[in-house]
Amino acid sequence: MFEELHEELPDTGLYWQKLGMEAPKEQPNRELLDQMIYAHQCRIPFEDLDIYENKLNVSLGMNDMFDKIIRGKRGGFCFELNALFHELLAETGFQVSAVLGRSLKDAGYVFPITHRAMIVTLGGERLFCDVGYGGPMPPCAIPLEDGCEVSSHGQAFRIERGEQAPWWNVYYLGNAAELEAARAAGEPEREPISVVGFMDAPMNLNDFVPLSHYCCTSPLSSFTFKRMANRRTDNGSVSITNDEFTRVTPEGKETVQIESRDQLDQILKDEFGIVM
Repeated sequence: MFEELHEELPDTGLYWQKLGMEAPKEQPNRELLDQMIYAHQCRIPFEDLDIYENKLNVSLGMNDMFDKIIRGKRGGFCFELNALFHELLAETGFQVSAVLGRSLKDAGYVFPITHRAMIVTLGGERLFCDVGYGGPMPPCAIPLEDGCEVSSHGQAFRIERGEQAPWWNVYYLGNAAELEAARAAGEPEREPISVVGFMDAPMNLNDFVPLSHYCCTSPLSSFTFKRMANRRTDNGSVSITNDEFTRVTPEGKETVQIESRDQLDQILKDEFGIVM
């Protein structure tokens, strides 16, 4: 019944091509892992269009996800993107475990557990990895060390143990250069933004099926009533929330109202590489 969840990738060469990378010849290492994470976030968008617009309960079968996202001009949400990336990491030689998580965005309530992420074990070090969260999302792996901070591609993040084991929380600290300058000058830092929490406990792939079904079908799921797309760029990000398109660059944020279906389709194609 769940055999399709455990299939191998149909074509790893095409996956590497999608990432704009060549299949690595070296043994798994931290630099390669970080390169893969960043490339994935830049070249394969997070999006929920099948759920929001097409009212689909998306398939988690490996071949179905591969056809949609790698062969097709689409993206996906966490149960798709992190599933594909998990398998690519495993076939590249990384030791990887799937874990449960939840959004920590401030919505006035605690989000249910509706996220899938990964922990990679590399040379005795355990690292949190995620390519399926809408943002802000760490563009690199983060060691599971309480209070550890990482800076990558101009952004700074911190990881902390949650109040109850086995939970960990990830926080966005803002622009890395601004953070460093504020600390050097003894000035107040910006308030950390809670991003995502995850459980340090490996899960069976079958466990994600009912969670994905809830996300795709429940009227309480944000995916069923909110159009979302997000992609990292070389100098920031682009995103769609309902009928608003936003571009973030070092110069600031620009938001445009989407006023027609044709305009939406053009933005999806030009900014996200998505063809519905």
